[in-house]
Amino acid sequence: MRLGAVLHGLAQLRAGGASTDDLATTILMANGLTQRLEGIRNAAVRQHAAQRGSYSALASAMGVTRATAQSRRDTLLKKEPSDREKWATDGD
Repeated sequence: MRLGAVLHGLAQLRAGGASTDDLATTILMANGLTQRLEGIRNAAVRQHAAQRGSYSALASAMGVTRATAQSRRDTLLKKEPSDREKWATDGD
């Protein structure tokens, strides 16, 4: 639902006919989608680490240097999984 709403908002933006209410809806839906995507990404990074995935492979997947991937993964692993990560893995 959120993805569809965001894509509809994108079409409105490109057509130049979005009202302020349309834009507010697009912003709201994009925010929710962004949070879910971050949860999915973080859960995948956490599971990649649990399966002993290499920093090099992670860096390639993230499109960053190995040092950046290592820093991001290590920082993530120091925290408990977020509600969005739990949503990504458990569906709740």
